[in-house]
Amino acid sequence: NSITRCTALTQGKTFFALYMAFKDTLRKYASVLEDKFPQALNITGAAIGGININVNVASLPSSFGGRADSRDSSGGVARVVNIPPGEEVTVCHVIDTCEYCADTVEALEDLIRDKIHEKLKEKIDMSEEQETFHDVTAKGIRVLVSGLEQRIEPALKEISKKDWGSLDVVGEESAYVRSMHDAIAPFVETVQGLIPSSYFRNFCDKFAAAFTSSYYNTLIRQKRISESGTQQLLLDVYNLKTLLLKLPVIEKSKSSTDGSVDLKSPGSTIPPAMYTKMVT
Repeated sequence: NSITRCTALTQGKTFFALYMAFKDTLRKYASVLEDKFPQALNITGAAIGGININVNVASLPSSFGGRADSRDSSGGVARVVNIPPGEEVTVCHVIDTCEYCADTVEALEDLIRDKIHEKLKEKIDMSEEQETFHDVTAKGIRVLVSGLEQRIEPALKEISKKDWGSLDVVGEESAYVRSMHDAIAPFVETVQGLIPSSYFRNFCDKFAAAFTSSYYNTLIRQKRISESGTQQLLLDVYNLKTLLLKLPVIEKSKSSTDGSVDLKSPGSTIPPAMYTKMVT
């Protein structure tokens, strides 16, 4: 409406001033959306609870705890995000909103360029504003990955606490595997139902890479593992791999009567080849 009213009177400097106001407002709105994310936690040291937190801090923007104050893994500052229960929904809504805004900004730029005076057309450029929304989206994916990593941290700590050297009986999957499933399954189901499929795939890729690295690093720190312990861990690895391979192809399903969440696959049960290669 503001464009229609303005262009009815002028397509020159006043319309250009309106265009600049749009740019300023869009940048401020992107900042408001970014502020909806849970705040990053300052964590001193290379590990949390005895496990490595697989967040590449140096690659993040300074607003997420990146280059300005990041350190290497020898004992500096790392930042992770703890998402309170249910707040992953807010993060997903921000991601979805940013995608809509990025698409809208492109359409708005075309509309303004089409209507503004010929001499001002070359000055119309909203790519920076569009990129700002893309940046918030990318940060949102990192927040989701870090938040889910935090939720499985207690399960990873269970691995380190267990005496694998004295284990002499191989049973069903270990308790920590069930804890991981209970943390990962509902979280991923929520994310899958709320963000665009391309972003969900990106989330799965990043989480799988982070999880496999953290899990591997946890296992190699075990000083002694008995033959039975080795067999138990092989069974656990198989169950976790099965869980991870389901993530990119799941669809939301009804909770079972005992309150747990069941993951089921839609039409195709085959995850993308590159994802499968990364997990296996």
